[in-house]
Amino acid sequence: MSDSTRWIVVVEEPFLPADAGGRVETLSFLTAAAAAGIRMQVLVPARDDIDIAAYEEAIPGSAVTRLRRDDSPRAHLTPKPFMHASRPVGPLRRALEATPPRADAVISYSCRSSHLGEEIARIWKLPHLVRAHNVDSEFFRVLARSGSGPRALAYEVEYHKLRLAELSLHHSPLVTCIADISLEDHQWRRARASVPTFHLPPFLPVGALRAGVDADAATGPASAAPRDGQRLVFVGSLDTPTNIEALRWFLGGCWPSVRVRHPEATFQVVGRRPEDGLAAWLAGFDGVELHTDVPSVVGYLTAATLSVNPMRSGSGVNIKAIEAMATGTPVVSTPTGSRGLGWTPGTDLLVAEEPAAFAAAVSDLLARPARAAEIGAAGRAYVLRELDHGTLIRTIEEHLNPAV
Repeated sequence: MSDSTRWIVVVEEPFLPADAGGRVETLSFLTAAAAAGIRMQVLVPARDDIDIAAYEEAIPGSAVTRLRRDDSPRAHLTPKPFMHASRPVGPLRRALEATPPRADAVISYSCRSSHLGEEIARIWKLPHLVRAHNVDSEFFRVLARSGSGPRALAYEVEYHKLRLAELSLHHSPLVTCIADISLEDHQWRRARASVPTFHLPPFLPVGALRAGVDADAATGPASAAPRDGQRLVFVGSLDTPTNIEALRWFLGGCWPSVRVRHPEATFQVVGRRPEDGLAAWLAGFDGVELHTDVPSVVGYLTAATLSVNPMRSGSGVNIKAIEAMATGTPVVSTPTGSRGLGWTPGTDLLVAEEPAAFAAAVSDLLARPARAAEIGAAGRAYVLRELDHGTLIRTIEEHLNPAV
């Protein structure tokens, strides 16, 4: 990669600390691009001031600019989706007037900032790639259907606004291509868009990928020693409705059966910003521990016997499942939690839909540590093989410059 390659990257939100799946993936992409020699101007929509020096230290060779977000009530009262109206174009124009860009392309690292990328592409005539982390309208449709009262109505309105915004995005002359993190989302979008689309798997922290390589060098291939203990872990933001739904499903329908078969088993729930009442509810289950706002989840993943991903709704790719796989921790997931990539159920991870089958899969791995080690090693091998940073960055370059 040439040092002369320059990108403007508009992200969705502040990503430091990288304490949630989307933030982890965003920072991993930016550090991978910087390591490939790409010079970037990174634009960060944020409600409050951000530590520019910390951001520029995290992404060597990049210039970081904060764009002011508008979360006032008027952002809800426009025909635009709130996620677009709260990231207005005005601060973008002022920022780029103060620092005119030198760039070969613009990347909107979320559909939620794609309108800002379109504005840059329009003014400076740049190729424009949109990174789609999920189908936003579908996410809000699920929130609307699972809620009630004024909040459900607000989600329903946002869902319809997002449908119109997606229609515009899918046929925008200011978008060169759309890169879906999920294979299923790519297939959904490809059938609806005239803009070229492709599947771009997630970026993981280089440390997670490096850890897998180092582990292979130290212990050999899939014959690594089995983990001790009977510790399960769930990682995720604890104020997200889809994650709370997953926990309620697992603890209500699966955990009692697991505890009957393995009375010494423990379950660690690890995440940030637990919603009100969650701690008290979790305290009512034997063997369940809550760990909130931890600096890093890696230690919890590497110490766990297995990771559970009991997602019941949502779209995109669950980064938490891939992070666990990268550490060699075997994963048991629902079909919803495991979609998005081309891995093989039964080999790279275990997949079960119904509570009884999910509990049986968990119990089987607890009872058979050699089998758990085999699944963990296969999952790690998949991550190292399919999510190589250099390959993913070259794929982006090829789609931004199809004639090259």
